[in-house]
Amino acid sequence: MIDAHAHFWDPARLSYDWLKYVPDIAHAHLPEHFIHAGSVVFVQSDCAPDQALQEVDWAGQFEIAGIVAYAPLELSVAVTPHLAQLVQRPLVKGIRRNTQNEPDGFMLDGYAAGMIATARTGLTIDMCIRAQQIPELLRALDVLFNAMPAATVILDHLGKPDIAGGEYDGWASDLSRIAEFPGLFCKLSGLPTQADWKSWRPEQLMPYLAHAIEVFSPERCLFGGDWPVVDLAGGYEPWRQTVETAVTGLTEAQQERIWSGTARAVYKL
Repeated sequence: MIDAHAHFWDPARLSYDWLKYVPDIAHAHLPEHFIHAGSVVFVQSDCAPDQALQEVDWAGQFEIAGIVAYAPLELSVAVTPHLAQLVQRPLVKGIRRNTQNEPDGFMLDGYAAGMIATARTGLTIDMCIRAQQIPELLRALDVLFNAMPAATVILDHLGKPDIAGGEYDGWASDLSRIAEFPGLFCKLSGLPTQADWKSWRPEQLMPYLAHAIEVFSPERCLFGGDWPVVDLAGGYEPWRQTVETAVTGLTEAQQERIWSGTARAVYKL
């Protein structure tokens, strides 16, 4: 198995302002604490932006499959020097600029131009958004794929539907629309923290997983554990087992794509 979405951090080394809101996981989480999978892709953990390259170099010393690094895409083409530093680091396979808490319109104009600049380097683009931002992402992807048809974009956490609030129909419709982009992939990740942290049950998550697998196909889905954030909502193993149940009806080859093949392909591991 390749876990395509894991985080590590050490607050004694770098600054992570957002951790003050989740004290249960605000201590150091290092690769030696991760015992769940043999191979992981490290995804940037939102340290202070001016420490982003330090985070890459810190993560790069560990035995990991690859790195999805931070890049300030909103700078438009001015992000190019930052990207140039990232492509010099062989473990860097993609970038992510978290947009889930940004205002309406953030992904358009400068950000979309930054996506184009990223695609020109050959790096992938992870997108972390909330479900209500999918229509805006659709517009940004139109700009990106018109300019760079071969770009590769990975949607984190199925677009973060509000499972605890009962959101489904609107999200499902929007996900179907966004899946029409052939260069877009979907991480089966992050759903426990979108449900009720203390009381979610696997059957509550199954419709979301089933729909994502249906509209993207197993060839464009990849597993992500979202450790250690998943520890806020029941832990890693209940989530992994939920995905295992969700893919039971697929062929062996399709299951292999979700557990490792898609990650290997999109991140060029």
